[in-house]
Amino acid sequence: MEDTNHIIINYYDEIAESYDISRFDNTYGQYVDYQERRVLDNLNISPENSLDLPCGTGRFLNYADYGCDASKNMVKIAASHWNGKNLTCADARNLPYEDSSFDTVITMHLLMHLDDETIGQIMKEVHRVLRSGGRWIVDLLSDKRRKWTNTKHSWHCHKSMSIAGFNHFVGDYFQMNSVSGIMLFPVHRIPSALRMPLRRIDYRLAQTSLLKEYSSYLIYELCKR
Repeated sequence: MEDTNHIIINYYDEIAESYDISRFDNTYGQYVDYQERRVLDNLNISPENSLDLPCGTGRFLNYADYGCDASKNMVKIAASHWNGKNLTCADARNLPYEDSSFDTVITMHLLMHLDDETIGQIMKEVHRVLRSGGRWIVDLLSDKRRKWTNTKHSWHCHKSMSIAGFNHFVGDYFQMNSVSGIMLFPVHRIPSALRMPLRRIDYRLAQTSLLKEYSSYLIYELCKR
């Protein structure tokens, strides 16, 4: 996976300047952002002792006073958006923080690109830097959705797990507190004019026990054991 890690970092270095416009300056990105923020707002995160990992261009730095990303260009953009945040360029497998530094670590749109070994290394580092009872808020693609749609990718958005599978994967380190669904509807097939009105309905349906695992991906609230 080492070569793939370099490919991923180089990819985000190259697209850093255009990332916000290409990903979120459109109805698709705003649809995603709305639902993700609904979940994060409900989790009552205090920024003071929270780490956004990876922080990317800083989209979620209102929830965290600390940010870390392996892409130096992403960190540069984040710093231009957020004055006074504590931002660092580092590999998530080797974090430059002391043990028990944070109450919360937020990890969005990262694990879906990685293999089990790399995810395990990051999980152990997050566990190390979290305080006793601290939370890891992390997302991962839904395995049931992937099997249903028969979606296949290269390294980009290739990793998925079921809720039960991910619970087993993290079980020695974390207890699963809650799971939230994101994007039940196939947004890319919905006309742009209809996306904003439908995002609220989509969000509510994605939280139901029957449909949750058929969402595009899931946000987990995990508590350090």
